[in-house]
Amino acid sequence: MIEEGRAVVTHAGRPVAELGPGDFFGEIAILADERRTATVTAASPMRLIVMTDRDFREMARSFPEVARRVSEAVRERLARTSEG
Repeated sequence: MIEEGRAVVTHAGRPVAELGPGDFFGEIAILADERRTATVTAASPMRLIVMTDRDFREMARSFPEVARRVSEAVRERLARTSEG
């Protein structure tokens, strides 16, 4: 999760999104056990919160609504990837 800073997401060499504080990435690898579907590059100095799959499972038990939102994001991002 991005605590401070900005990043650019590219897919197939094209920019597809900009991320900032509160946004997250890398969730597909944790939840869907898929290879990465995009590249995220820092566009400024960043401060990140890094979670392992174990950290995520523990967080999901304590904050199920957050885990639900991340799972929805995974489904949406995988659907977009399969369309393109």
